[in-house]
Amino acid sequence: MNKSHPLRKVLAACAAVLLLTTSCGGGGSEEDGVQELDFGITSFNALHLPLLMAREENLMRKYGIDLKFTVFQDTGKIIPALLSGSLDIATATPQQAFSAQDKEPDLKMIGAEVAKNPYSMYASSGIDSLADIKGKTIGVAAVRGSADYFTAKLLLKAEGLKEKRDYNFINAGPPPQRASALLEGQVDAVMSFPPDSEKLADEGVKSIATASEVKTVGDEMLATIMAKESWYSDEDNHEFAVKFLRGYRAAVDWTYDAANKGTAISIIQKEMKVSKKHATITYETFVEELQAYPKDVLIGKTILENTAENAKLAGAQDPPTSDSLPDRYDNSLVKEAAKK
Repeated sequence: MNKSHPLRKVLAACAAVLLLTTSCGGGGSEEDGVQELDFGITSFNALHLPLLMAREENLMRKYGIDLKFTVFQDTGKIIPALLSGSLDIATATPQQAFSAQDKEPDLKMIGAEVAKNPYSMYASSGIDSLADIKGKTIGVAAVRGSADYFTAKLLLKAEGLKEKRDYNFINAGPPPQRASALLEGQVDAVMSFPPDSEKLADEGVKSIATASEVKTVGDEMLATIMAKESWYSDEDNHEFAVKFLRGYRAAVDWTYDAANKGTAISIIQKEMKVSKKHATITYETFVEELQAYPKDVLIGKTILENTAENAKLAGAQDPPTSDSLPDRYDNSLVKEAAKK
């Protein structure tokens, strides 16, 4: 799939209104040299703050990108969409990437989105520690596939607890749905982060463990930007991919700029439908405290090695070996985007 796919959408729209008009007007998605990009994400949550800021503030337009989102409620559908060509660029967890790359080495990590683990485990009344999880059910975004699943397994493994023997997971959806599932008693615990964790706290639900307090768990790649090498190596698509990453770097810079804090909080409040208090906590947690978004957007070798080791410890199927990691990511596009 090449970068002209938005134009095909425009042509299809013209055909649909052919009886009403004789032409469809020029420009379309490439008007003024700006091209539309559909970026695949799982939900509008705090893992994607720079992307959200980029869209709301039109930060990528100066780099020739009109950013749109395709939202997947099922995290397992993003990589198949990339591989099929219905998406060109998307976000995914490294664990999802590792599994897919064993079958499709054309799939590459091309940028780091989140490199700090923001999750905490929240549990229902009567569960005061990780040891109390024994015999309980934990709700996650995707069993054996999502970042919250692997984080929970690592935290519980340190307590000597084992999945299926001591506790169970069930699919409970994105962060807001998981929080609701816990409050409604459908699950006994969930992994959460702001603003949804603040909603839980307001209801008296307490955190019993925090990933960032465990260095080997807290310092890992949680989300990565992905694309097919065959797509971005194509002459027609290469500059398009670089433009996107140039715009993404600018969005990360904008997000970290303290002068934009008020605007960023307002965007979080509006888009995530939360109070100003919760929006403020979300911004301060991810941007000021964790500094979760790598400022250079580069995939770090050491942190990726730690992520792969964590995948192994958490029981991921066929976790990657250390010597296979260099073939799984490509920093060349980000480096090119960084050039003035």
